[in-house]
Amino acid sequence: MEPVRDLLAAAATTVGWDIDLDQLPVTCAQVPTLVLTLLDVSAAHLAALAGDRMLAEAAESIRTVMHGAPAGDVDWEARLLTAVLDLTDARHHHTGRTRQRLTAALQALESEGATWPPQPPPATDTDRRGGLTAALTGLGLHPVPAAPGTSRITYVGEHGDRKVTVAVHPGDDNTAQVHVFDRDVVSWSATFTPATPPAVIVAAVRDALPATGTDRPGQPDAGNSRPQRAG
Repeated sequence: MEPVRDLLAAAATTVGWDIDLDQLPVTCAQVPTLVLTLLDVSAAHLAALAGDRMLAEAAESIRTVMHGAPAGDVDWEARLLTAVLDLTDARHHHTGRTRQRLTAALQALESEGATWPPQPPPATDTDRRGGLTAALTGLGLHPVPAAPGTSRITYVGEHGDRKVTVAVHPGDDNTAQVHVFDRDVVSWSATFTPATPPAVIVAAVRDALPATGTDRPGQPDAGNSRPQRAG
């Protein structure tokens, strides 16, 4: 029973929920389908998060190899890094879906008294998306139309050969992704968790915006971000 408890507790913690693990056998006897669904989606979400971390470490490893190498010797690594980051973006949508299914399964057991939702965020966090939007447009970034069937909002700023994009995912508690491109090659990337203050994200974007289009990007401090995916 301990592995089951550990699995459920670890998954619930990732979305801020609590589970009455002591009463879990009784709850399972009353509503077995709901408990088994929770087990399935908990395992899926933890696996998705593990995949995200593995890709982040892979991108960091590639950046380490690229660091300090002559410009003409990193073409293959640059293409490999781009492929890893493309896969990272695709996996991010998968992780968002597993997170939604996990939250739905926890909500289904709330009426049974088996789970408790997280405390509501402070009032100052309720307008996070609006505050971030205003700050990004204030830096000169502009929104681009979302792809059909997605809720992601992407803001783009271009300066010569450099382009900075910020993707905000309202369906995943406004998780934000920042990518910096130099001559169409990703040179830096980070994903910021929902708890990250907009000021931290804006500071990272501001640091990435060059004075001229030929400057090399710095390494913005990701603050409360998840592990940087590209160094």
